[in-house]
Amino acid sequence: MALKDRHANALLEISEENGSLAEDLEQAVFLRDVLDDGDIQAFLAHPHIPDAAKEEFFRSAFSGKISQHFMGFLQLMVRKSRERLIVPVLAEFIQRGNRRLGKLEAKVVSAKPLTEEQMASIKSILSKKVGMEVKVKPSVDPSVLGGFYILVGGRIFDRTVRSALNEMRQRLRLGGSG
Repeated sequence: MALKDRHANALLEISEENGSLAEDLEQAVFLRDVLDDGDIQAFLAHPHIPDAAKEEFFRSAFSGKISQHFMGFLQLMVRKSRERLIVPVLAEFIQRGNRRLGKLEAKVVSAKPLTEEQMASIKSILSKKVGMEVKVKPSVDPSVLGGFYILVGGRIFDRTVRSALNEMRQRLRLGGSG
């Protein structure tokens, strides 16, 4: 079992033992979103910044905002020089915890921001398809050539213009009509 999975499982066990999975998921999302920043990652991964400075950063940034077991997790990751694993562990914990609660997080990537109606439609269709409540997290990527793609539960649903063109090219190459 990968290190990321072991740490995510340990956090999940603690949350379930404490009966705090729903709140812990909110805290994990908060932590992941704050720590998933290039400058913060560079600071945490820098070999010449002492562990005490990194732990002080966690205390000043998160004291009173996260539970003691999350603070302990962050300190453990620093002491074991696993700072680069913090965000992946939190992401895995969030995914597993949501699954336990019958929820799924989907990332929708499009060239332009989607309207509320489009987001609601995507959420509804995905919820029916996977049989779980889906939280849709929008993201804009100008390199997407029209349309969108969705990352959910380790799967990709691609509805981009680029993928439609590639499919058409493939059908033409094979001489089929579809």
